[in-house]
Amino acid sequence: MSAVCRTLLMLAFAVASEHVSCQSFYYVEPGVASCPAAPAPTTAAPKAVPRGVPMSGSISVACGFDKGSYTVTLNSTDPGATFSPKTFLVNFGRIVGSGVFAITFSTVGVQSVSATITPNMGSPAVRGHFVSPANQFKVENP
Repeated sequence: MSAVCRTLLMLAFAVASEHVSCQSFYYVEPGVASCPAAPAPTTAAPKAVPRGVPMSGSISVACGFDKGSYTVTLNSTDPGATFSPKTFLVNFGRIVGSGVFAITFSTVGVQSVSATITPNMGSPAVRGHFVSPANQFKVENP
């Protein structure tokens, strides 16, 4: 199955399933007009998600990253969480690939997901960061 077919299948599954939607990250950079405004943090209780079930998410870049190559790495407070993929390459403002990922939580309790940015090959550090309206999840047994 081609990568495009797998991505489309993952997206279709995410839309069709109530429990699959996980999180979207948006890159924001202070003082850059082309960057989206940071979403307001949610005050809602963490979203309940089932342990062991892949949840979809995405990263989005609409500005910044224009001075080189960068690796975006996804992390979780759940030490047993798995990501597919765990890293993304951003070259001169564009994500290589779809930006779609899946995370499978393995530890019951409140967990969070974050994204870190590492410059590649001498590229200058970016001034912004990734934000998400909600980054905490209450992982429960299915």
